[in-house]
Amino acid sequence: ALFTRTGANGVRQVNVQGLVATAFTHRDSRAGDPDLHTHVAVANKVQTLDGRWLSIDGRVLFKANVAASETYNTALEQHLRDSLGVQFTERPGTGPAKRPIREIVGVDPRLNQRWSTRRAHIDIRRSELAIQFQHDHGRPPTPVEALHLAQQATLETRDAKHEPRSPAEQHATWLNEAAAVLGSSEAVGSMVQTALAPTTGPKSTVDAAWVSQIASHVLAVMEASRSTWQMWHVRAEAQRQVRAADISAGQTEALVE
Repeated sequence: ALFTRTGANGVRQVNVQGLVATAFTHRDSRAGDPDLHTHVAVANKVQTLDGRWLSIDGRVLFKANVAASETYNTALEQHLRDSLGVQFTERPGTGPAKRPIREIVGVDPRLNQRWSTRRAHIDIRRSELAIQFQHDHGRPPTPVEALHLAQQATLETRDAKHEPRSPAEQHATWLNEAAAVLGSSEAVGSMVQTALAPTTGPKSTVDAAWVSQIASHVLAVMEASRSTWQMWHVRAEAQRQVRAADISAGQTEALVE
């Protein structure tokens, strides 16, 4: 997905040497809830194979955005599984129109609710904006308008960044909050031990029949959700399916292909 353009009016799309970026790890949300995530700032300049520094062809990179996100999600899930022994499964109760959310097996869902302060604030404000829209226009918002209202709610409820806390301070706070939800710090410890050694059912055998079955499923998802699609849409859905397979991280790319 990484190219630049050269020639008159950028007529030629050419390969580049690589990507320059810086990653910033954040451990919490603006509300102070545990929310381990990474921001990656990508430099807009790339080097052509003949050594010139030019701008990224952003059109291709933009098209690959969701596929890149799903690639990251797969890699992160496999990393946590291989390094900690945790397993992931789809969260129950997700609506059929939404992409399933995968959670670590053994983590009490009450903690997800406790540590979704930011989301709760956004949802409340989004509902208020939708009611106001209905009152002003005499109709509910369209899907595009609803998306704009959600973006407005996100910005309007955005807290100022809090004072920095050390990892030790954060862990102590979150342990106390978790103990309040689950009943005791011992209950939290027991939950963690269960999550680190989950009881799982039989694994799927990843063979030619599995690949054929998953490929048919990916195609069915494309047909049900889009009138047209490109390679990036197929790759993103393949990543979602492959991450549930019992394979090593080194096999992922070949299996997606």
